[in-house]
Amino acid sequence: MTRKIQFQVVYSTSFDEQHPANELHHQGPFVNGWQSSRLCSYPQELVLQFENYVRLKRVQLLSHQYLIASKIEFLIGYFSSDENVKHEN
Repeated sequence: MTRKIQFQVVYSTSFDEQHPANELHHQGPFVNGWQSSRLCSYPQELVLQFENYVRLKRVQLLSHQYLIASKIEFLIGYFSSDENVKHEN
């Protein structure tokens, strides 16, 4: 059975003021979603943190009809709850 998994956006390389990364926490037809800033450098990074250990079988991405990524990579890692994870620009 397919279900949505709760997550937090803990880091984004950049974002447009009208489309911040925390928009990904909300879903629906009137949500703006995340968009990188204009004229940003690439690659862009978006780091998601799950509440618990999860087993992903499928990831669904929705792109704007004119703003489609040319390449998407997924990097997966595990950190124990006592590790302090830092992300730097």
